[in-house]
Amino acid sequence: MSAFALIPLLMVWSAGAAAQFAQGPPAPRPGRPPEVRAALDAAIVTTVCVEALKRTFKEPRPEGSGLSGYAFPSGHAAAAFALAAVASEYHPRQKWLWYALAGRVAWSRVKVGAHEWDDVVVGAALGAWIGDRASANGGIVLKRCRW
Repeated sequence: MSAFALIPLLMVWSAGAAAQFAQGPPAPRPGRPPEVRAALDAAIVTTVCVEALKRTFKEPRPEGSGLSGYAFPSGHAAAAFALAAVASEYHPRQKWLWYALAGRVAWSRVKVGAHEWDDVVVGAALGAWIGDRASANGGIVLKRCRW
């Protein structure tokens, strides 16, 4: 697993850590925080959608990438932008940071030769839309589950 694959997870963790540091100890509340549910929901829906699109379009990876699987859309870009959308909904003051990190993840996919720009742009747009829907509606899939 590359270091860039850990960036979306660090984004969600740091969002909660930054909020706790700024506000002091959190007040006890029942259940899990809504941002955890929204982030998990966005990650699940993004993964399913990206894999369905990859199997539908069957776009090959760029020549010489040495990677297997299909390229369109970029799963890394989609996941990074989905989690950036969720994090910026719950921590709007750091919105620029979340999207800058997501942009860096998306750019890295082109830089290492794993994707073309169109793969990354569509993945980013898909992820941002899913993240927005997950945080605005209290989840897409998990809002129906009790946990």
